[in-house]
Amino acid sequence: MTDAPSFKTLGEKLERLDAPIRMWRESRDRAFAAAFGPKQGKLSNLMARLPQAANAAGALGPGPRDEAFAVFDEICDLYARSDAPRCAIIRGVVHEREARVLLEEYVGYASRLLKQGGRPEWLERGIAAISIDDQRRDYRDWLMSLGDLYVSAHAAHLDPSPVLKRMAVRSNPERHRAAPTATRDALNNFEDSAYFATSISPQLR
Repeated sequence: MTDAPSFKTLGEKLERLDAPIRMWRESRDRAFAAAFGPKQGKLSNLMARLPQAANAAGALGPGPRDEAFAVFDEICDLYARSDAPRCAIIRGVVHEREARVLLEEYVGYASRLLKQGGRPEWLERGIAAISIDDQRRDYRDWLMSLGDLYVSAHAAHLDPSPVLKRMAVRSNPERHRAAPTATRDALNNFEDSAYFATSISPQLR
């Protein structure tokens, strides 16, 4: 199968997941809201209700997460062997679809597999997903996810540096409002960042 039909097929798979993911998220939101109750009151009381509300949402299960993760496996593999212009198209397609909200969880999934002795391709898939995510939700969570993946790779006796550099070339060179720096720069300079020095490096000793 050539890249072009693969890309088209993956886009169609993402599109088919739109409705199931949307319905699952809406059901979770309703369950959370019903269990949480009114949003007025003392902060301590509101915080005390969070675990119950989170459990109510979690009781609905993982939804179509497994199906989305299977598509992400293919997308990240394609991303890793594509050039920068094609990667920009892939990012655009993913961010048009509901599955985009599961990218952060997918990175965590890749990180856990690495820590459990998973195959080296999970490092590449995880950093590809980091690149695709492009810090669109919360750059602090994005940075922490990248850090966790880095530590997991180190625990699996893998060197993340070459993969970081390779994926940086494929990443967005433009900074958007949600992020302090462009994803390309963030990946290129991750190992020289203050966050790496204070939060990641101590875990590697």
